[in-house]
Amino acid sequence: MTVDLTPDQEHRIQALLERGVYGSVEEVVDACLRAVEQHVESNFKGNSEQLEKLLLEGLNSPELSEQEFWSSVDGATEALLAGNKAHQNQ
Repeated sequence: MTVDLTPDQEHRIQALLERGVYGSVEEVVDACLRAVEQHVESNFKGNSEQLEKLLLEGLNSPELSEQEFWSSVDGATEALLAGNKAHQNQ
């Protein structure tokens, strides 16, 4: 598959690479796809401007190590469980 980027998109990707946020264009594309998939899977109800903002946040966020990722998953899971328990006790 070939993708044509606008000059602005190329500049934004190059800026991320120069800052060392990602090591390759492929990593940038993977991060974008992950962000889109997460929002599609969660039935994102926002508008295109909100999605663009979220995608930019995803592009500008650093890549997590496997340990950091699982730690964040554990924290999010604990928060969900605590919220569910609190809701059940009401």
